[in-house]
Amino acid sequence: MVATEDKAESESEVLRVPGFRRLWGSNGLRFSAAEIASFALPITAVTLLHANPFEVGLIFVFSRLGYLLVGLPAGVWVDRWNRKSVLLWSDAIYAVSFASIPLAYVFDALTVPHLIATAFVGSVSGVFFDVAHNSILPQLLPKRQIADANARLQTSSHTIMAISPGAAGLATRAVPAPLLYLFAVVCHVVSILMVRGIKPAEMERPLNEKRNFRREVVEGVRFLFKHPLLRLIVCQAALNNLGAGIMLAMLPVFLLDEIGVSSWVFGLLSTLGAVAGIVASLFCPRLRRRFGEIRMTMVFSALAPFALVAAPLAAVFRGAAVPLVATAQILIGFVVVGRAVAVAGLRARATPLAYMGRVTAANGVVTQGATPLGGLIGGVLAGVWSTTVALWVGVIVTAIPVVLLLRSPLRSQRIFPSEWEV
Repeated sequence: MVATEDKAESESEVLRVPGFRRLWGSNGLRFSAAEIASFALPITAVTLLHANPFEVGLIFVFSRLGYLLVGLPAGVWVDRWNRKSVLLWSDAIYAVSFASIPLAYVFDALTVPHLIATAFVGSVSGVFFDVAHNSILPQLLPKRQIADANARLQTSSHTIMAISPGAAGLATRAVPAPLLYLFAVVCHVVSILMVRGIKPAEMERPLNEKRNFRREVVEGVRFLFKHPLLRLIVCQAALNNLGAGIMLAMLPVFLLDEIGVSSWVFGLLSTLGAVAGIVASLFCPRLRRRFGEIRMTMVFSALAPFALVAAPLAAVFRGAAVPLVATAQILIGFVVVGRAVAVAGLRARATPLAYMGRVTAANGVVTQGATPLGGLIGGVLAGVWSTTVALWVGVIVTAIPVVLLLRSPLRSQRIFPSEWEV
């Protein structure tokens, strides 16, 4: 009982830190803007510009391409630069790029290439924001509180995920989808104001430090893949994201075009997954403390293909497509957040502060870079065969990490070993 009370007290401590509160608010605003943008993109492409499946897949690919192109150098730059400044500039670029969509719509100049370009700019900005956001946490909080801070971020982000798609779907009944980007612009402007008040601790750097760009990139990648736990986690996540990328790119085409659901139903389905994510973010920290973060990570990674299988079944049993996709969204939301809660803070505990940007970026290149690759594969599969084939391939890909888990010597570990702490 005492341990539980102590843990609850520890979780509340992070919100007492002014810098983290501002970062938390900024993250929530950025996430709100991203959710609205990701919802409005396929709606605008499919219903307004009549984009074909390959074009929709291409938009999805470019919206996730940033990590593949600039992830590794971004990690080096964020470790060199002032991380607060990176957050501010990322927000500003987001705001300008998102503002271009309603402006083009008003002047009847909106095109699919414009959506692709905006998705790409947002993706690159997101890389810098995410790397700086994760890297600045240890400058605001002790490492022992990073897991609690990430749990808070998970809860708020999935609450936003629960609200945003449904609200955006209802909003499209009153205003055209491109005008939803005005809300995203406002979010980033307010985020800039919040980030300006953050005062992170200064990083200690060696005197007369010699910089070598290539060496620093290699150091980040080497550290990630030499560490046994981080290597297993990144490989699992990459394969899961590859399969998820196929699913995420093709579900809008399947639901909006082939099944013909309305935009508000599409938003509601996304909301169900987010609600499941909220439940997981509140319930799974108890599982993490009871069963151990490593064991929980492995279990939830293994559950991913079982969570996804209802989506391709919806393509087979089209009369029950909506309830089957709803089931898939709920299970996916719970599993994805459960795994995120399990791994929360592990990378920060295993990585020296001076390496955080590079290791975070290297992790993002592999894991986030797999998602647009999956979207591209999904678009090709749907173009050559069908969306049904693409959805089934997505499930098969997410089942591969189960083999990695069964072969891993870490499957006998329960918690993070103390000898890995830095």
